Amino acid sequence: MNNISWRWVRAFLLVAEHGSFTAAAEASGQSKANLSQQVTELEKALGVQLLHRTTRSLRLTSIGEGYLERSQLAFRQLESAADWAMQSTRELKGVIRMNSVGGLIGEELVAPLVFRFQQAHPGVEVELDFSSPRVDLPGSPYDLVVRMGELADSTLVARSLHRVTTRYVASPEFLVRQGPVREPADLRELPLIYGSVDHWLLVRGSEQQLVHAKKGFRIISGRAMRQAALAGLGVTRLADAYVQADIARGDLVEVLPEWSEATQLSLICPPHRYQLQRVRELMDWLKEHFAGVYAQALGEGLPLGRIG
Repeated sequence: MNNISWRWVRAFLLVAEHGSFTAAAEASGQSKANLSQQVTELEKALGVQLLHRTTRSLRLTSIGEGYLERSQLAFRQLESAADWAMQSTRELKGVIRMNSVGGLIGEELVAPLVFRFQQAHPGVEVELDFSSPRVDLPGSPYDLVVRMGELADSTLVARSLHRVTTRYVASPEFLVRQGPVREPADLRELPLIYGSVDHWLLVRGSEQQLVHAKKGFRIISGRAMRQAALAGLGVTRLADAYVQADIARGDLVEVLPEWSEATQLSLICPPHRYQLQRVRELMDWLKEHFAGVYAQALGEGLPLGRIG
């Protein structure tokens, strides 16, 4: 490594991330010739070809793809080390890149807590993103992720936020019209209100039942799915935060309660980002306050009107 300049590696990252020497030059303010020379020097020092160059296109070699992934991780670790070293005062400051589940949980519960954290720490800027269904955290730019489900990567730092219970619900009018739902097989002939997945796996102890949606409504929004259920359009499956207050009021009826399931909601952080005080403080803040706002959501429900 002694004969490789970090400037060469940075030049390679710029070119690979922008897709061309021209775009990388415009983004960095360097000349195309200078960037090209630095990448060439890097390839000579490594003894491998990182880029396929033609007059019309540029693409990574298979070795280049692997080198890009590892170099991006290395630079993120260097940035973390610099951040850690500069934490010389008790004042929290800097950027936290955060990804969260969306819908009610992310937008109505997590986001307000993040805003309150930023108000308490004006030097911290949280970039909050709800875009991903699931991100590869070690290979992503995120410092912190709120994720549903079990954690597969044991190398990550994880803090439990809450156990979210999924409930199957329908309106009283729908059940009077269609008849009672006593077992999962009864769902197979009913209109279902489902999201991105058109089948439900119901679990009760060691027993499993798979139900495919033959008819109904595909809606990629928990709020809209709830509204459709309130309107009597079918049976839906939603987290308790969406529907618990409706069940308590009698606007929705839970069916198959013995088949409800609990899913872990967690805060997850790469180890090298957990070293940052601002990231740890935000995790502690969310851990301390999330249960309270979740309980409030269960008791009060959503501030949304009923259709029809």
